[in-house]
Amino acid sequence: MQQNGIAALAIVGILMTIDYLTGLMKAAIQHNISSEKMRLGLWHKSGMILVMLLAEIVEHGQRYLDLGYTVPLIVPTAVYISITEISSIMENLGEINPDIANSPLLQLFRSGKDPNDEDSKS
Repeated sequence: MQQNGIAALAIVGILMTIDYLTGLMKAAIQHNISSEKMRLGLWHKSGMILVMLLAEIVEHGQRYLDLGYTVPLIVPTAVYISITEISSIMENLGEINPDIANSPLLQLFRSGKDPNDEDSKS
């Protein structure tokens, strides 16, 4: 595994951990801790980890097997998963502390497009 692959996997792992912890915090604040939801969340995280593993295998396998294409997969996969995790963390933080839900701090992590704007739905 190359350095960028290790870094990408580490970043994804850290973001997944933060998402899981903020989700647990949110559930605790809402008095809604559910072992079933926690297990389901862990299964979802496991699936994402397997997607990262698949990207690692296919990207490195391209050196030895002619798969018909050569394309970087590790970093784009890590970017997609990271964006998903960051969005979930932001949602959790907004529910943990409603004062920061629309704060400039969390706005730094959002795109400039308004999801309710008809022009941005194209």
